[in-house]
Amino acid sequence: MEATWPQGTRILLHLAFDGAAFAGWQVQPGQRTVQGEVEAALSRLLDRPVRVQASGRTDAGVHALHLPAHFDLPRPFQGRALHRGLNALLPEDCLCRRLEPVAPDFHARYDARGKLYRYRILNRPERPLFRRRRVLWEPRPLAVEAMAACLAPLVGRHDFASFCAADADTETTEREVVAARLLRRGDELHLEVAGSGFLKHMVRAIAGTALEVGLGRLPAEAMAAILSARDRSAAGPTARACGLWLVEVTYDPERLEAWRAHPGDE
Repeated sequence: MEATWPQGTRILLHLAFDGAAFAGWQVQPGQRTVQGEVEAALSRLLDRPVRVQASGRTDAGVHALHLPAHFDLPRPFQGRALHRGLNALLPEDCLCRRLEPVAPDFHARYDARGKLYRYRILNRPERPLFRRRRVLWEPRPLAVEAMAACLAPLVGRHDFASFCAADADTETTEREVVAARLLRRGDELHLEVAGSGFLKHMVRAIAGTALEVGLGRLPAEAMAAILSARDRSAAGPTARACGLWLVEVTYDPERLEAWRAHPGDE
């Protein structure tokens, strides 16, 4: 017989979603959000109000292959029934891949040790049809080697103010990037950045700046000077949200070290 988890058990959800039709993660009045859909489904399933805390927020249009979030069970419930019931009630563009009980003091946001983001660029003359809301389309030729080279200065602990949204609410703009690289995947370029934490629009600003390099508007060597400027106006534009994917959030320091050597191989 399957075990029943008691009331008060903290549950960690491993969520994935297509962000195209969402106004981001966080609940907003009059907007369709991932948090709103997940909380509505859980509250209906458990017949109690449920509040969910995620590992972080995503902007409107951003996708996630793995976004962890936790909540506390408001009443006893079987684990398998909880998983099946939640997915039955979630909309088709959101999925709970798995769930598990965790320690009572576990926190999806504050215990996270690292995140891996991927920015997908479709680089071909023909515009996308089925991928149009999942990649950034750039039909012009790109200097791929220069784009890859420009990412090197980002690795390490730096002040990333040049890549932070002006309206970001943060105590410090210092962050650590453990790996940054550009991969070719068929007709797509995948710009991957792994780090212990990220600022608002940081990866999209990095992608937008790398695209300026790829289009020949900036030399690859400019990235170091842009980083040192600590001025958002020094960097390139913020790339569109549709190309950004949150690939993984880790709570394991060893996983962060693996990204340092080979980000995004898996």
